Amino acid sequence: MRSGSVSAERLVLAAGSLGSTELLLRAKLDGVSPELGRGWSANGDFLTPALSDQEADPTRGPTISARIDHTDGEVYGEHIFIQDGGFPHVLDMFVGASLRKLPRVWRRRLRFLGDWAEEIRLTKNIMPWFAQAIDASDGRLYLKRRFGLFGKERLSLDWDIQHSRKTIDAVVELHKELAMATGGKPMVSPTWMVFQDLITPHPLGGCNMADTPAEGVVDHTGRVFGQDGLYVVDGAVIPRAIGRNPSRTIAAVAERAVEHWGKE
Repeated sequence: MRSGSVSAERLVLAAGSLGSTELLLRAKLDGVSPELGRGWSANGDFLTPALSDQEADPTRGPTISARIDHTDGEVYGEHIFIQDGGFPHVLDMFVGASLRKLPRVWRRRLRFLGDWAEEIRLTKNIMPWFAQAIDASDGRLYLKRRFGLFGKERLSLDWDIQHSRKTIDAVVELHKELAMATGGKPMVSPTWMVFQDLITPHPLGGCNMADTPAEGVVDHTGRVFGQDGLYVVDGAVIPRAIGRNPSRTIAAVAERAVEHWGKE
């Protein structure tokens, strides 16, 4: 490892909700808002697979092709966005990739394995139901030593699921209804049913956008309050769950920020 430094008129962090927040936390810069790390959200993400006697073929076509928009709060009193799901045929891909690494003579001899993986398609009767929702958005990211006073500081999350339980329970009930209405048996993850743990591909917040440093970490252009030339432009600045796939929202916020930089 080689130490050094560079100078720039503008430094932009775009490492995502977790990455950008962790970088700022580790930097320990004077004047950064005490709101750093707060307002984190899992964006209400949830997945419920449904097992059916009929072929759902989730490995064919696009990952998402339809939606049911209940973000008006009319169903269960919660803001929910439901999507049909899909995922790659992992077994087929694994076998195919493994065969391609073999000498040609062995690829010909073991071609039947690829045909077998394609034929059985273990997931062909599974229908994945996706969801996003507007959860409480009250998580807090912070640095914590693994062994109290000792060990390396690691990014940690303090999030009371109780404040978002009603929202997630509503998602689960709606997924159950949809699964049964389409001839499937819902298989709600035991990580939620037993441990109340969630997994999110859409983490948001941590460097929340706000009007003042008393309310958030960056202004409307992504500039970190109290830090000239330092910006955050990614999912970390989204101040709460939006209950939708957030990629376009994040891109729009980033494009708007860049437009403002050009006027500075």
